[in-house]
Amino acid sequence: MGSPLRQEIHVVPPSSPPPPETELVYKRYEQPRSTHDWCLYSFQWLVTMVYAVVWGYAIVGVGLNFQGARMTTYISSVVLTIGLSTLLQAWVGHRMAMVHGPNVIPSLAIVAAFVAGGEAYALQSFAAQAIAGVIIVALVYLGAVRYIRKVWTPLILGSMIIMIGLTVAQVGLGDMTQAGFGLGFFIALALALGGTVLAIRGKGVWATLPPVFVIVLGYIIFLALGRVDLTLVRQAPALSIPSLFPYGREMPTWDLVLIMLIVNLMAAMNFYGNLHGYAGVIKEKVIESEERRSFLLFGLVETILPGVLGTPATVAYGENLGIVQLTRVAARAFVIVAAAIFIALAFIGPFGALMAAMPKEVAGAVLLGIASTVIGIGAGILNTAPAFGGREQTLVGFSIFLSLGLHLLPQETWRQTPKLIETIFSNPVISVIIFVLIFEKLIFPLSADKK
Repeated sequence: MGSPLRQEIHVVPPSSPPPPETELVYKRYEQPRSTHDWCLYSFQWLVTMVYAVVWGYAIVGVGLNFQGARMTTYISSVVLTIGLSTLLQAWVGHRMAMVHGPNVIPSLAIVAAFVAGGEAYALQSFAAQAIAGVIIVALVYLGAVRYIRKVWTPLILGSMIIMIGLTVAQVGLGDMTQAGFGLGFFIALALALGGTVLAIRGKGVWATLPPVFVIVLGYIIFLALGRVDLTLVRQAPALSIPSLFPYGREMPTWDLVLIMLIVNLMAAMNFYGNLHGYAGVIKEKVIESEERRSFLLFGLVETILPGVLGTPATVAYGENLGIVQLTRVAARAFVIVAAAIFIALAFIGPFGALMAAMPKEVAGAVLLGIASTVIGIGAGILNTAPAFGGREQTLVGFSIFLSLGLHLLPQETWRQTPKLIETIFSNPVISVIIFVLIFEKLIFPLSADKK
């Protein structure tokens, strides 16, 4: 990459060095210093990957009304795609410690297809996603990534990450309050606050374990209260084998292919922002050859393969920025081990069922803690823009609140619009990227003397 790009997407504010407590415990290429660390931090990433399953379950699994054996098979496929995409990206792609999981952008598009056209139409989305992945791979080979570099700025990246944080917070709070403001909500709130306190004031290894603390302690508490439904676990087969094209091999309609191509191109921009944002947090640079490999894997393993297996496309999570801030562990060795274990677990039926049985309040507590950190990181990235005066504040604020407002509109309002418009503009992560890009580059461009 050329130097102008590096200056544009550098996300660490040019301030004094961070205090010692914010330094990484393990840097990107560091090897574990003990068997204790091997076990502890690999387990930490393994548990962190568990919450990625919740996204596939809570958005698409629940949104498409999957139940029983279908839900178990679906979750097993989700676990497999999480493990494969995380392993291959950390090993031969971008080579960073980043969890990859079901992407909120195409996931919301699949659910929107269900609302707009029913189950049969929505199930065709997975085949359409696989076709879109083939087109994305071809575009990567033709050098399309360089066009993302030309338009991607701190304003787009910061706005996108803030919107991811707001979306995550909305889902998290929705999970925490799914049974109202009762005991479950206050337990979840206590777990989220406990994880935050542990991250801020914990000493030594304890400061690196907030996700483990929330998930493990949450399971223990809700099991003790009898509020973990283990029926699906008891009914799950011992061995679960994901199938190819589980919803049929029918050719999807052209409009659905176009929709999935658009949303996954936006997911590619999401991936670009998450990748460079994470690199900035750990004070690394993204090498161009690694970037190209990571985008090829994005098309092949994270878009085509999930479509073939009947799961939403995966992407490097924006939440990774919050995770590395909380855990301060960025060594890819631990992620590679955890992902390999996750792949093996994908074939164990009761494991996938147990993932689906996670209490929503526990999932919400994890998401809320990560969302708060992600929103703060997004604000910090905005501060790295060459200028952040009245123009920048206005266009970013307008874009964020317009996108959030459109996302919160009643479903009846969107039924009056074409499916393509609904799919794009009811998705806040897609729309905020579009709005900031239009406002920054077309409507309110900087004059030549201010660039």
